[in-house]
Amino acid sequence: MKVIRAILFVLVAVTLTGCAVQEYVPEGKTILIYNWVEIKDLEQTTISKSEVSNYIIQNADRNIYGWLPRVWLYYKTVNKTSAFGKWVNRSIAHKPTYYNAQSTAESRVQMETYLNNIGYFKSKVHTEKTDKKKRSTVAYHVTPTKPYYIRDVGYKIKDSVVAKIVSEMESEMPVKSGDIYNAFNMDKERELITTRLRDKGYYFFTKDYIIFEVDTNLRQHKADIMVRIDGEKHDKYIINRVFINPNYNVQNPNPTMNDTVPFTFSIGKKHTEHRFDFTYSRPPKIKFKTFNQVILIHPGEEYSQHRVKQSYRAMGGLKLYNMSNISFDTIPSKPGDTVKMLNCNVNLQRGKLNHYNIQLEGTNSGGDLGALGSISYRNNNIFRGSEVFRITLRGGVQAQRVDNIVADEGLFNTKEFGIDASIMFPRFLSPIKLTNFVLEYQPRTTLSAGFNAHFRPLYTRFIINGTYGYNWKSNDHVEHIFNPINLNTVKVLPTDLFAFILDLETNQRIKDMYTDHLIFGLDYSFIYSNQTINSNHDFFYFKANIETSGNLLSLFNHTPLITEANNYHMIAGIRYAQYFKYQFDFRFYHILKPDNVLALRFMYGQGIAYGNSVDMPFEKSFYAGGTNGMRGWQFRTLGPGGFRNEYGYDIEHIGDLQLEFNMEYRFPFYAFINGALFTDIGNIWTLSNNESFPNGQFHFNTFYRQIALDGGFGLRFDFSFFLVRLDWAVVLCDPAYPEGSRWRISKIGWKDVVWNIGLGYPF
Repeated sequence: MKVIRAILFVLVAVTLTGCAVQEYVPEGKTILIYNWVEIKDLEQTTISKSEVSNYIIQNADRNIYGWLPRVWLYYKTVNKTSAFGKWVNRSIAHKPTYYNAQSTAESRVQMETYLNNIGYFKSKVHTEKTDKKKRSTVAYHVTPTKPYYIRDVGYKIKDSVVAKIVSEMESEMPVKSGDIYNAFNMDKERELITTRLRDKGYYFFTKDYIIFEVDTNLRQHKADIMVRIDGEKHDKYIINRVFINPNYNVQNPNPTMNDTVPFTFSIGKKHTEHRFDFTYSRPPKIKFKTFNQVILIHPGEEYSQHRVKQSYRAMGGLKLYNMSNISFDTIPSKPGDTVKMLNCNVNLQRGKLNHYNIQLEGTNSGGDLGALGSISYRNNNIFRGSEVFRITLRGGVQAQRVDNIVADEGLFNTKEFGIDASIMFPRFLSPIKLTNFVLEYQPRTTLSAGFNAHFRPLYTRFIINGTYGYNWKSNDHVEHIFNPINLNTVKVLPTDLFAFILDLETNQRIKDMYTDHLIFGLDYSFIYSNQTINSNHDFFYFKANIETSGNLLSLFNHTPLITEANNYHMIAGIRYAQYFKYQFDFRFYHILKPDNVLALRFMYGQGIAYGNSVDMPFEKSFYAGGTNGMRGWQFRTLGPGGFRNEYGYDIEHIGDLQLEFNMEYRFPFYAFINGALFTDIGNIWTLSNNESFPNGQFHFNTFYRQIALDGGFGLRFDFSFFLVRLDWAVVLCDPAYPEGSRWRISKIGWKDVVWNIGLGYPF
């Protein structure tokens, strides 16, 4: 606890003395604490304060009403030689930002340039600096002029074919008459025209051919724009041949090719056959038809930049290859040729065929130990079509405290075993062709199956699951996952003693948790992420998931396929579940500086049982606690609501609704070790009053009093190719206790610390 106390001491000291920074500021310098922009007659303009503020070069130091606690900490630790002092200076403290007059002047110039670019020509920006206690505030006062409006837009294009293509784009053009002059829209129009022409065969066309001529009328504040595309004639290129080398080696790019094998493909009835030429120096060990839905550049068709991009995206789904490249060679024209031709070269370098992975997780809460491990194998070319086959074996043990209703089975009385296998096909497998969808989005097909066995003191549970589905990307940020077939069956074998206890149980939900059932339905996930690799900008992640079960089976309720028992419909003697479930997961990552990140996550989900189900199946219900959620509680031990387990035997803590918020501050600690301070807030609830979980129902006027809270510290051992996480968490507020006793801060001891081991970040 010494480290925690030291951190608390630092925080308290910073809070109490954060205002005493000026004594450390060098003579003649001030700390920039605030920039603000004032726009005269803002309501009469289209100028955005946030856009203008983007041109301020020197960012102000973050402060709390003028306090600079992290800057104060920097001054106090900058010359420290102890390891702790250096760590505080590197991880928590912040070097002050001293006011720079040159940066302010450059910011003013950039703002005026920006105003010119959006049509407010000759607008003025003047700055005003205010100093107090060696702190500076800079105000940027913007006085905009009357904007210039576009009166007329014309086009001067000598190439008649290009002129026709551009005229067909008129409704899409960003530069329109009647709008305020905007140079940024001109850049967008250049990009749009260039992209469209390059998609229609104009391989060598660039935006440098496009010139905007602007004629302004000073009195009327009007601007006439002429869009000129230079060049008497621009050549359109047709694809001649496509050469594919599936054994390319970047270290030996020009080996002697032993074979060139032509292969003819057919995508669909509406698309003509096309031929690829495969070149290789040794057997490629991959079926040629693998590339049918991957390489979308076809002989006889116009060159298309869009098709090149699609092909790159599709090749990224071929896990057999770790590098791909597409290049083009022009074919010398002969006298009388009316079209220009290109040869396309596709080179793919093979990656590692087989992969192995080992994972280990562990928990410890109040002396209850647990460990879960897995080993997985992956083959990236199982059927010689770059299909990815993956198989994972899992096993684990856990110590769970139970009353004397069961015999002592040793320390680890709970055991788990499982096997999961899947095959990912880098193509669309379906009785329905959907050719255009396949060509545009490159969907992949996944088939998976699994078996899990849980051995607990009171019962044994077997779970068999299988899915058949697709995933595809509609653009660089959006991914879709659709599983039209989702099958899950559960078989429960209680001990004789537990079966006797269940017979006496009057609560149906508890009985349902240990009853055989079947889930047959579908699910769909929408995922959006604007994260950019190797970028230090803020980004966010959003995932929405919906799933249903039992609706298709319910159509056969009055047929020989479905039987009825105890007022429930059954298939093959097993009751099927019927429900609707949805869940949202939103994450935001705020980059404080390259190695310091504030990660936030908010989750909300709800499940509704109906028809053939009274309650949600336990494996589809929501739970709280574990290594990736409420880390102060063990897996499935929190909630629902204010429920406290007093049954005396192992019971799943599940609910129909989940609300959770997680916050984690990540920072460098030492060498390859990173640290994290985190807190988790949330709980689960039932939607209706349920005898299984007294005090577990969600009510709008009381749920906020049942919010659980934990906090802790973690270490992340970053080994580049994988990350090991070790978290220590304690419960700060536990809704299972009576009101007035839920805050546990004063009662925290070492026995209350829950530690978690895992791979990767929790979110």
